[in-house]
Amino acid sequence: MPETELRDVFENYLNAFVAASVAEQERLLRASAAEDVMFSNPGVSGRGLSNLLGHISAFQQRFAGAYFRINWFRQQHGQMLAEWTQFNQDGTEFITANSYARCDENGRIVQFAGFWAQ
Repeated sequence: MPETELRDVFENYLNAFVAASVAEQERLLRASAAEDVMFSNPGVSGRGLSNLLGHISAFQQRFAGAYFRINWFRQQHGQMLAEWTQFNQDGTEFITANSYARCDENGRIVQFAGFWAQ
């Protein structure tokens, strides 16, 4: 899969966290993640789209209006590595972190892991 397509998958995944409606969150996740996706970060570990939607709901309650910018992105053999920054609603930088993701043969994320200091 070309790098531009995997970057779109990665961006769709991040954009699901900031989408205004549950329907849009689910649409973005279904476009980017497998049904049985495994996800983790320093505060959360889970599996499956329904659990991921619950995680997104909790994220939105804590970080209403937040958004992301990808600083750099690398891919090879269906795997992605990126650095991104999360911004608060007022545009101030909240955190810069790294993520690793692995895709299945359909280009959907089967594993997503975020790394940052708590």
